[in-house]
Amino acid sequence: MTKQIHYGTVTHWFAELQRGSVVSDDHGAQRILLEASSLSRHYAHPKSGDRISFCLHQDAKNRLCAEGASLLPPLKENERVEVTLTEWNFQQNGGYGIHRVQRSSPIFILGQFLNDQTRIPETGEVLEGRLVKHSNGQWLLVEADIIGRPSETAPDTAQQPAAVIAEEQPQTETGRADSPQISGGADTRQHGTAGTDTHALPANRVLNGEIISWDDEKGYGFIRTAKKQSVFFHISAFHYTSQRPQAGQQVSFYCNRPVGSEPQKALKVVLSGHEASLFSDRPYDYHELNLNMRKFLCYGLSGTVYLLAVNHYSTKLAAFYLLASAAAFWLYRSDKQTAVTQAGKTGYLGRVPEKKLHQIGLIGGWPGALLARGAFNHKTGKASFIRVFWLVAAINIAITYALLIHYADNPLASLLKN
Repeated sequence: MTKQIHYGTVTHWFAELQRGSVVSDDHGAQRILLEASSLSRHYAHPKSGDRISFCLHQDAKNRLCAEGASLLPPLKENERVEVTLTEWNFQQNGGYGIHRVQRSSPIFILGQFLNDQTRIPETGEVLEGRLVKHSNGQWLLVEADIIGRPSETAPDTAQQPAAVIAEEQPQTETGRADSPQISGGADTRQHGTAGTDTHALPANRVLNGEIISWDDEKGYGFIRTAKKQSVFFHISAFHYTSQRPQAGQQVSFYCNRPVGSEPQKALKVVLSGHEASLFSDRPYDYHELNLNMRKFLCYGLSGTVYLLAVNHYSTKLAAFYLLASAAAFWLYRSDKQTAVTQAGKTGYLGRVPEKKLHQIGLIGGWPGALLARGAFNHKTGKASFIRVFWLVAAINIAITYALLIHYADNPLASLLKN
């Protein structure tokens, strides 16, 4: 009769006594006796930490002992294996898992190597894929499929001695603590009750819905799922650089896990059909040219006419405005780049404050800012910013008119004139 094979880790080996102990994967913390006589002929020198396979038997003192212990073969590149996911960071789109048998080395999984790009694996799920060794020595799982959760079937005890079965049975019945799978009812989150996982939208999973409201001035809105549950999202979660959300758009998104009483929110949102970009740090339209030629020419012409008019009366002031415009252009460009690269990660960290953008416009840099808005399609959709921008431009024009025309006879103003 074929005996059941168990797997475990050598915890101690005393060479002078020629015996040690093993912790089996399916016997909890119970120690199993390992003696030299129970070693296979190819495994004569055990070491602590070795992963081994063995069978079980009971000695005359009713102790569980390992029999036919053999060292497990190492992982091999390009072999297909099953890995149980231990941790997944959906912000970084990656995680690691443990081989079902050879548990000594973590195996890393990246979202870009998942065959199914419409969902994110959950802790405890089993992934099957091909092993590849990275240049840093770590193992990677590529061409990976999510095949479900570990089997709930109890270990086969039909072939074990009756005394062993009696000793193991309480542990096989109560010792398993597989992570609970999110049920279909997880989508029944009631609006405003995100404090518990039982009512929250499932995290780490691509969901579909419709934008039911959007406040462009405040930069946030709400998405309603097919099950009529609402979730909050901020403009930083909208994974685009050249467009803003609109009510009625069909979108795909994924959420964070609710923490305490904090409301749940969508961390990344894309239009339906663009789901692949949910797993990329770069926005969907990152490679697209965001130049709006009509706005660029119109804004550039307006700024040029203004600077030429100022130059007609004061070359000194026109030169200052030109320098301020160049600085404003650079600030807008920097803010746009930060907004693209940090989207959904650090909020406004590293962004140029709007107050600073308005200040440089007030001192004469608004023509350069206007050109940058057209060139980078930046700050063109937020109504409150646009209103303040044109107010600042009007104030600067009024100040320039006062200095060069209305108070032209003033001794200080005359220093600026040609």
